[in-house]
Formats: sequence, structure tokens, C-alpha cells
Amino acid sequence: MRRLKIGMVGLGGIAQKAYLPLLSKETGWVLAGIYTPDRKKRNRISSEYRLQAFNHVDHLAEECDAAFVHSSTDSHYEVVSALMQKGLDVYVDKPLAATIEQSERLVDECVKSGRKLMVGFNRRFAPLYVQAKAMAGTPAWVRFDKHRMDDIGPASFEFTMLDDYLHLVDTIRWLNDDGNMIVSGGAMVINESNELVHAKHTFQSSLGTQCSTGMHRRAGTQRETLEIISDGRILTVSDMNVLEVEEGGRRMVTKPSSWDTILKQRGFEDAVMHFIQSVMGDTPPCIGGEQALESHYVLEGLLKDH
Repeated sequence: MRRLKIGMVGLGGIAQKAYLPLLSKETGWVLAGIYTPDRKKRNRISSEYRLQAFNHVDHLAEECDAAFVHSSTDSHYEVVSALMQKGLDVYVDKPLAATIEQSERLVDECVKSGRKLMVGFNRRFAPLYVQAKAMAGTPAWVRFDKHRMDDIGPASFEFTMLDDYLHLVDTIRWLNDDGNMIVSGGAMVINESNELVHAKHTFQSSLGTQCSTGMHRRAGTQRETLEIISDGRILTVSDMNVLEVEEGGRRMVTKPSSWDTILKQRGFEDAVMHFIQSVMGDTPPCIGGEQALESHYVLEGLLKDH
């Protein structure tokens, strides 16, 4: 049986830390080649992983069935559009594109081309988040905080919101079965250099769940905490590697298997496998362009309300 041929476009930090280590395992597929306009980086990684390096994205597309796109956000529309036009199924980092208009066009092009388009919201695949969602049922409220030790700037607050805060927005949408989210309050603190210091928002979902999100860019520690309160049960996930369940006066703690890698714990491994299985089985990915666009709409609303 012919193995799926996968290409990678863009070789930045997330590609090197997460996707190259996973895709280079070639379990049921072939990593057919890589491309980045940075020739020195392209040649170095090609040599390190013993992969074919292409000198143009079109040449890579001619040799592949599907592609993982990890280029800059500003290039997403051009790259993803070109790949789908050439008949490739595409997995792209979040956000889908730099603007709402570009994201809308990609969703439209995906439908017209019949290609599969998946957006890399890895938290939807983090095992302890998946377990917490299943146990919670319909929550009464959800609190999701993602803090940084010391990471203010140099990017604009708009970029940081779209690049990082979008994770919070998408995760609470997913926890509420991707229903509508109505913003009920919020505040952002932005410094004189137009950089995000901290942000906090509250929402009500179409399920009736009260949700809050928060991020401080200089909190003195790196911490991510998800708390879900439902009837008779409180679930807390810390840093995607500890799940605490309080129920009936008892407290139970679940941790990942000692065999689970960080990439498994953080959802990257299952996200990659989901996309590959979607392509091979000709089934739609569970986080396609439409759902990514809905999360982008919510985020855009937060920026406009500021």
C-alpha cells in the first residue's frame, strides 16, 4: 500500500520543537521533504533529519499529498491557498490566517477545492483536557488562565492576542461544544509601547456556562490552569500534566503515564495523528477552518471592544 507523502513548509521554533520530531518518525507515512525560504536553515535541518530540501513551495507540493504549514502568520493565506489549489490537504498552525478576511477566503477555498484543512489548536487534543471535558458534562462555569513568566512584547498587543490569547478563546469554545460565546465583560492593560501586559474576559456560552479567561505576560511564573465546575464535581488541570477531581468530599489526582512525552501531554502528538488519519481515511478533521474562523471572530470582537 502506498504511504502518504507529507511535506513541511516553514521551519520555525514550533516546527523544530514539536512537528519535526513527530513527523520524522514516519509511522505509516513518509516525510517527503521540507521548505523554508531561509536556505541556511533549510540545508541544516535537511542534513540533520536526512530529508529532501525543496527550493520552492511549488516543488514540494508536486511531490506531496499533504502538508504541515508552520510559516509566519502573515504568510498563511498565500501558502495554504497555493497548497490547496495544487490538491494538497493542509494542517496549519493557528491562527488560520492573519486577518478575518483571509481566514474567510481560506474556508471558502477549502470548500470549493474539496481539500481537508485543519488548524493546529493542540489543546483540543491534550489528553487531560479531553478527559476533563468528558467528565464535566455541561459545566456551570469554566475558568482558564495562561500566564507567562516575563514575556511582554516586543510584538504589539494585537499580535499577542491573536498568537497566544486565541488558545484561551478556542479552548473555552471547544469545552462548550463549539457553541456561540457572548462576551459579558473584560479588560486589557496595554503599555506605552502598545504591548499586552495582561488581559481578562468573561463570556456566556450558548449552553449557559459562565466562562472566564485570563493572561498575564509578566506573572513571575509560567502557569496554565483550567478549572471546570459542574454539578457535584470540580475538575482542575494544571499545566496539562495534572488533573485533580474533587467529588463527594474526595480528591483524586491523575497524572500522565511515565511513557507519555511532553508532546503527547500537550496534545501535539494526537493532533498530528488525527490529521493524518483524517487524510488517510477521507474523514473531516474535528477542528477545521470553520471552527478556527469562529474562534477568530470571538478574538476579533475582543480587540474591537478594547
